[in-house]
Amino acid sequence: MSKGKVYGLRIAIGLLVFMFFKITSYNLFEWGTSTFVSMASTVLTVLVIFEILDYSGKYLISHYKCSLTSYRTLGIFYWGNCLITAPFVIGSAALHTEVLIPAFPCTTCTVEASLTTTIAQGLVLSWLIISAKSFMIYIEYTRRSEHEKDIIQKELALSKYESLKDQIEPHFLFNSFSVLTAVIEEDPKLAVDFVSRLSKIYRYLMENTSQLVLLSTELEYLEHYVFVLKTRHGQSINVNYDLDAGAAQIPILSLQMLVENALKHNYFSKETPLTINIYTEDSDFLVVSNNLNKRPNLEKTTHLGLENINKRYELLLNKSIVIQESADSFTVKLPLVPQ
Repeated sequence: MSKGKVYGLRIAIGLLVFMFFKITSYNLFEWGTSTFVSMASTVLTVLVIFEILDYSGKYLISHYKCSLTSYRTLGIFYWGNCLITAPFVIGSAALHTEVLIPAFPCTTCTVEASLTTTIAQGLVLSWLIISAKSFMIYIEYTRRSEHEKDIIQKELALSKYESLKDQIEPHFLFNSFSVLTAVIEEDPKLAVDFVSRLSKIYRYLMENTSQLVLLSTELEYLEHYVFVLKTRHGQSINVNYDLDAGAAQIPILSLQMLVENALKHNYFSKETPLTINIYTEDSDFLVVSNNLNKRPNLEKTTHLGLENINKRYELLLNKSIVIQESADSFTVKLPLVPQ
């Protein structure tokens, strides 16, 4: 809605409020100069109250982004605005009754509102507007919350689809079959294990539909994936684990994406291996760190990198990952989620 329409609607609300108080004061048919002064005063008061609510609403949204639908947050918004607007309403009522009305007296009016009545009417007016605004915030952000859940599902589906698509690209299948062919000739037992691990990778991708998975489950999947990588690259890749999985959770496929990111952006060989360390920091973060030996990024950019992981964290948990880079290492910290 445009700004002009918003103010037009607020003026209309102010006129309706004035007519309500006019009717309940039993002087509907008494119209004089003071009546129009009262009308203008009421509309102006309504507009100022809405401006106060706009400002406090922006503060609420910026500081309570994650709990805008909780009764506690809405209670803070409601009672806070009641306290903020009360002095203004009382002052406006006093100005209206003690200054404006005497300045524009109504000689035909049989009923004149007292200061106490005007203050009471003004407070009721402000409380009704604040109640309506609080209800609108609750409805709006309840709908947004449902919409964000839909977005999360779409992001998760996209992530899994892109991950699976990346895995089955022709060069990946060619490399896997090439490795398997060599392994079959040299070590048939290892070849059986290789095929078994490869099938478990695809089964995990195809069957798991959870947004968050236990860290222990993700680590079990990652071990299969690392086994396939090490079968192909040998001692060029080292992955070290030092963590207590516990009952913590992380977004699905996060670890695989970080390993892929390290492989994609670093040169590695038997003489200069890529070492990836995975460990927990206290009980708050899962840390994935690798040594740096950067190479030009010649591969097509996908959605499987750090941006994908960070976006899923923001959508799922309203948290962000921590990225640290030094001259010789690259580190990503994933917030752990209690089960």
